[in-house]
Formats: sequence, C-alpha cells, structure tokens
Amino acid sequence: MRMLLLSAVTAAATLAVAAPAAAQNYNWRTIAFKTVGAGTDRDTINVRGSTRYREIRLCAFNAPIRMRDFDVSFENNTRQNVRVRQRIAAGTCTRNIDLTGNRRDIERVRLVYERLPRGRYMPLVRVQAR
Repeated sequence: MRMLLLSAVTAAATLAVAAPAAAQNYNWRTIAFKTVGAGTDRDTINVRGSTRYREIRLCAFNAPIRMRDFDVSFENNTRQNVRVRQRIAAGTCTRNIDLTGNRRDIERVRLVYERLPRGRYMPLVRVQAR
C-alpha cells in the first residue's frame, strides 16, 4: 500500500514539474549551439540572420556545465557582457536575460564555460532567444 501511494505521489510530482517547464519554452528559438570540449572552453558562435530579439538564455543538454561568462555582440557594433556564474544541469537553462536596447539583432555570442566531469556524454550548449 505504501509503495502504491509513493508511486502515485512521485507521478503527480513529475507531472507538476513538467508542466511549467513546457510552458517556459514557449516562443524560444534555438539560434546557435555548440558541443563543449574538455576543461575550460571558450567559443565564439556566429548567429546567422537578421532577426531582432529581446531576451536570451543558455541551455545545457546531455551533461551539466559550469558557465563562467558570456558576451553578446550586436549588428550595430555594441556589446552586452552577461555575468553568468552558475552550474547548469543537463536539461535546464539560465535565467531569461533581457537584451539592452529595443529588440537587438544578435551577430555573435562568446561563451566561457567548462565541462563538469560527470557521465560519458559531451554537453551541448544551446543559445536560445525570443
């Protein structure tokens, strides 16, 4: 009886957590992605297109990463430095970061991160914007 009750509570908690995560992904578009190498890694990702965005976030897939810093460069030759010093678990994202100005056209994103020594899968970082 206890096992059945525990299973029911676990299933209900899983559904309660999954619903907000799905709702949180509304309107986010993956504009770039990169596989994280071993140790501390620095990558610059060029973003194609001329779409204007107002928010950006980074998401980790396959394995956790530790974000150190990232910069967003815009088409009008300005830059926004975003201090993100956090561990991002696999399947989660950073907070939603407002881009300064009015709907900015992203040219490139520079990332500084490190792969955490867990699991055998290479982490994949997705840059998402809306």
